[in-house]
Amino acid sequence: MAELPPDLEALGDALTRAGARAGALRRHRILLRRKLLASLGAGMVMFAAMTPSQLGTADQVPFLQQFATAPAAASSFGCDRPRGHAAYRAPDCDAPQPQAAR
Repeated sequence: MAELPPDLEALGDALTRAGARAGALRRHRILLRRKLLASLGAGMVMFAAMTPSQLGTADQVPFLQQFATAPAAASSFGCDRPRGHAAYRAPDCDAPQPQAAR
């Protein structure tokens, strides 16, 4: 290849360095963007995993208690057979249970 004059040689070197710097800066910005998106994605996954689900059911809301026919714990308490008494069942166990107690 033919030798270039020194001023054109310096201009070519300057343009090569500027292009390399611009490419390195572009690659660095892309890398930072990828890291940011990966961090946001991991943060969203952790937020979804660590956020508590529903803390209670609808029948535990105090406002709805006034509409309940019977408390679920009171109507189903004592309906299990005691040990050793195979023939005994509490009298209220034969009554129909509300849907929430089943």
